[in-house]
Amino acid sequence: MFTFTFTLRAKLILSCFQSCNPNLLSKAFCVFVRPLLEFSSVVCNPMFKQDINKLELVQRKFTKRLKGLINFSYEARLTHLGLDSLHCRRTKADLLMCYKIINNYTCTQPDFFFTFSSTIVTRGNSRKLNKSHTSSACDGHSFSKRIINMWNSLPDYIVLSKSVDTFRYKVHKMHFSDYCCN
Repeated sequence: MFTFTFTLRAKLILSCFQSCNPNLLSKAFCVFVRPLLEFSSVVCNPMFKQDINKLELVQRKFTKRLKGLINFSYEARLTHLGLDSLHCRRTKADLLMCYKIINNYTCTQPDFFFTFSSTIVTRGNSRKLNKSHTSSACDGHSFSKRIINMWNSLPDYIVLSKSVDTFRYKVHKMHFSDYCCN
């Protein structure tokens, strides 16, 4: 039901704009629809593949209706428009929040969410997080649990960034195909 509202809003963009320029229309989608799809994604991130696909379907259908892109694959449409999948954007938002928490850019203490690993690092980065035992699938998908593997796989040059903007830029330049399904 909730994706119907977003799909309807995306269709309105296509009918309200006189221009057929795919870049202009995708920017309108990014302004009027995508923020609603991504609202509170760190807290409310879908766990099941079917729910992830329902959210992704809104952007998938919208990009398919853009002029000249109907015969492209979803990945090719995203590349052509310079967009990321919604799943990839949620992963990047999780990483950014993790960086902010660890580096005390938020009101919460890092110890509330994470424990740092004390073992000597051979891969990944020097600020690895411990993965604790989870008692249920829902608990295992909470923010502080789902981000650990991704965070631990980041290289030091990203994790040790000096500012939020630098971290965001470096994460944006990363290739997320292994972590973000389209």
